[in-house]
Amino acid sequence: MVKKAKSAKFLIRRLTFQLKAPPTILGVLTSCTLFMASQPTAAQDQQQIVNVRNAGAFTCEEVLPVLSSPGAQTEKTAFLQWTAAYATAASRSNSLIDVFPLGDTSELVLMTSLVCQEAPTVSFEAALRTTIGRLRNYWIRQSAHVVTLNDPGGRTVRIYEEAVTKLQRNLQNIGANISIDGAYGNQTGNAVRELNEARGLPPWLTPDGTLLYVLTRP
Repeated sequence: MVKKAKSAKFLIRRLTFQLKAPPTILGVLTSCTLFMASQPTAAQDQQQIVNVRNAGAFTCEEVLPVLSSPGAQTEKTAFLQWTAAYATAASRSNSLIDVFPLGDTSELVLMTSLVCQEAPTVSFEAALRTTIGRLRNYWIRQSAHVVTLNDPGGRTVRIYEEAVTKLQRNLQNIGANISIDGAYGNQTGNAVRELNEARGLPPWLTPDGTLLYVLTRP
């Protein structure tokens, strides 16, 4: 559970919804209950009730243990929902279709958690702003068409078709010998796998939050 000061208490309300996400740092999200409460404040001894609207106010060092530990599904779901809402607002304010090229918000949370590790004392919201800024070249501006990639390793990834060209260009810029044709074929998949293997990551042929973090990190 996320802690603010000595402890934080989450108040569960009757608002349920279904989520599906792959087993990443978020864990497996099933049918979850959204929590609602008040904004966290600093250095108080009494238990605090935390508001999903203010999930970004927690520091990265408070959020990371929650995202990386088993259980705490309510808290993980809260950060997932808050991140999705924040990304949607950022997309609208910039007249974009989306600020994130993949269909799974849990991958955006994963990428943000990696940015968090660079500066654990900043707020989760600040880390998410940094993440979205780094993704500028991947912002979706023209088409909402999405393609589904079935990875031989056993996962399915949804990516905006417009982002495939952006990914290919990024891979080519770091040395991959691939064509920039907007088609996610064997060339692109193998380039992704080689990049993952070179950095000690799982040999996926499809992009995820970790790959995007590697590709966009300054």
